[in-house]
Amino acid sequence: MKTLLTIRENSYAWVTSTLQWRKPLLLPICNKPFVEFLIDFAVLAGSRDIRLLSDGSLQEVEQYCENGSRWGVQMSYAHIKESDDLQTIFEKNRRFCNDSRIMVIDGFVFIGYDKKNDYSALFNAMPDGTVVSCAAGSMRLITVSESNTANNDEAPVSLNPIDSVESYYDLSMHILRHESSRYVLPGYGSETDSYIGRNVTISKSAEIIKPVSIGNNVQILAGSVIGPGTVIGSNVIIDRKSRATESIVLDNTYIGEELDVEHKIAIRNTLISPPGAVSIAMEDPHLLTGIKDTARGIGNFFRTIVHDLTAIVLILLLFVPFILITPILAIQGKWRSSRKTCYDHTCKATVSLPNVSIERSGPLSALAFALSLDRFSTLFRVISGRLSLIGNAPMAVEEKNSSGSSGPAVTPGYRPAVFSYAEAENWPISGNDAAIVERFYAIHSNPLQDIGLTMKSLINRFHDNTTA
Repeated sequence: MKTLLTIRENSYAWVTSTLQWRKPLLLPICNKPFVEFLIDFAVLAGSRDIRLLSDGSLQEVEQYCENGSRWGVQMSYAHIKESDDLQTIFEKNRRFCNDSRIMVIDGFVFIGYDKKNDYSALFNAMPDGTVVSCAAGSMRLITVSESNTANNDEAPVSLNPIDSVESYYDLSMHILRHESSRYVLPGYGSETDSYIGRNVTISKSAEIIKPVSIGNNVQILAGSVIGPGTVIGSNVIIDRKSRATESIVLDNTYIGEELDVEHKIAIRNTLISPPGAVSIAMEDPHLLTGIKDTARGIGNFFRTIVHDLTAIVLILLLFVPFILITPILAIQGKWRSSRKTCYDHTCKATVSLPNVSIERSGPLSALAFALSLDRFSTLFRVISGRLSLIGNAPMAVEEKNSSGSSGPAVTPGYRPAVFSYAEAENWPISGNDAAIVERFYAIHSNPLQDIGLTMKSLINRFHDNTTA
């Protein structure tokens, strides 16, 4: 059996308009992308060929799923028109459909199934026709060469529409509280009702109350309470003495100090109340005030001394590899250097910085990248006071001009540096995502902690090189 997944753009338009989620087909349900639930079920039903059809963009989901090899299936993708009916879809995909029975899942719907069941034998014994349907879609079994169909009275699965913020919230809470054992949810650990991802740091005084689902790269600080019934996405920071209960905190979100999030969906700087999708923008005074306070005083003077001394040590360690390796790479054409103009910490003056790229092919260039030799020249800017050792990735003047005022170079606490806090914590090194962790450390880091984070940046770059 093969599977056709047909999902039309108008059925998930609310995801981008209300949740501001740019990849609707990858919308996380208990930290598992929506499309993965469909693929898992198709595999349980005996499908080895799955084709995803939509009249919207499939670029992100195709990049994520690729050819389907991680599920042991063959994934393919095709576009349809909004007006295409089922017969037209079959005609456009005749080669895919002709030699096998087809399971058609139509609509932006969630399939309620149980991973312990064998649906393959069950579906093979069922006649063609509608297996189950709801207002937002349906599931059908069809043999294209045959025209006789019948509705199946007893559906082995259920369909739940995902057509609003409220239905999405209710579905996530229901799965987490009552049906988590029926699905393969991401996470590690042997405790039931507790799904925790990679690189999760939980303070000793923080409290985790099951059931919870926590993604990757998450920091939960002292005095915080998570749960019960809470989903925390990836790249999230829950600051001190904050509480998240019966809520969904989506990826790339910072929850400031002493904030209570209850029965809400939090995404970046917005809180959404599921009934009615009422949203409010979060203005976190702790975050903004803390950033401004850390930029002055004796603590900043001590930070400068520590950064300067650490930069000198790194220069001494990297000097010999730099003068031996870089000339060879330059002759080979693997060391490319230019200059870029970036804003300094005042966001008013600029500083000219070397912009080095290393072609990572061959052992010598791999070693140069692993040792961060591309950052060697900028270490001298730390001693001259133009850069910090670790802080924000420097923002180029043209980058700010193209992005308006949303980038880190025009936000309080901007501190351009040789290495970024986002690199240290293995977060996405892009504007808004990196700004979350960089703003956090602008408040909470201290000079000695900066040394450790600089070492983490170096180690992460070495690890990225060995796994590239």
